[in-house]
Amino acid sequence: MDETLELLLDAKAKAQYGAYLGESLGALRGFLAGGGKRVRPLFCCVGWHAGGGGAESRVLLRVAAGLELFHAFALLHDDVIDGSETRRGALTVHRVLAACSAGPRSDWYGRSAAVLLGDLCEVWADELFGGVTDGSDVSPRVLLDRMREEMLVGQLLDLGSGPGPGTVRQALQVIRYKTTQYTVKRPLQIGAALAGADGRVLDALAAYADPLGEAFQLLDDLEDVCEEEGHPGLGGEDLREGKQTVVLAVAVERASATQASRLRELVGAVDLDDAGVSEARALIKEAGAPDIVRRMITERRDQALSVVDRYPFPTAAKLGLMAMADLALPGVAQWDGVREEEGVDQR
Repeated sequence: MDETLELLLDAKAKAQYGAYLGESLGALRGFLAGGGKRVRPLFCCVGWHAGGGGAESRVLLRVAAGLELFHAFALLHDDVIDGSETRRGALTVHRVLAACSAGPRSDWYGRSAAVLLGDLCEVWADELFGGVTDGSDVSPRVLLDRMREEMLVGQLLDLGSGPGPGTVRQALQVIRYKTTQYTVKRPLQIGAALAGADGRVLDALAAYADPLGEAFQLLDDLEDVCEEEGHPGLGGEDLREGKQTVVLAVAVERASATQASRLRELVGAVDLDDAGVSEARALIKEAGAPDIVRRMITERRDQALSVVDRYPFPTAAKLGLMAMADLALPGVAQWDGVREEEGVDQR
């Protein structure tokens, strides 16, 4: 998949307009090599095996690479929307591109160039998706189009309809569109459909993906408000941005009236500093929200893995689905002891 991406970007650099894309392509190459887990392409390949596919085909690898490029489009725009300075410990693309421009409008240039580069990523992703044929409701092309639409709906929902933490139901709705469908369910189903899987396989993959996708985002939200020992100063971006996450919604529901009022004052405040983030984290912990969300994560992980137990996926797919659960939820298997699956070698 990485080779497929490199070949595409090399071709764009040599194209008629390539001379105008030097800085942008350099920033994009650095971003794509910046430590992402390649979760969506991997789910796509696991879905291929779940659908009975054999050795990875050229079309599969192009689609998997296209999913990663489409994800780049989403992240570039997301960082501009959020005004993020860093991602994965490095400068965001709009900050990298701003540094390429001198003068008082460098920030404007960086944001504008990143949005346009994101648009190019979407165009190029669609180019990689080319060759995937239309057909029935379970055709890869239909699933790709649904995924793209669902992700954008999720992004709109993630902006929030107003100030405040929102409700648990509202936060889960954002997760279902922005993460579950886009990160786990559709990539799995697209890979399976490429292999010719029928509706029963796609339904089984959905039964695995829905709880796992929710757990994936719940863990991400939890890590933002629970400062990990040995990593001081990390996280807190959701609190600064006022994101309506499940862990925050649970905290507000369970907190005293005074604590809930203070949380509403802190979260999303324009001048929220490190001390304010620490205070918000302490209030969330006092409300017991982290422990509740941890239980939600483990319950959803177990629900996803129970599908792997029950459904007669090929062995390669079972191993892949179990491995992807660990990749998406690092360390969660150790929270309540390592789960031992019967009949499947986990090595």
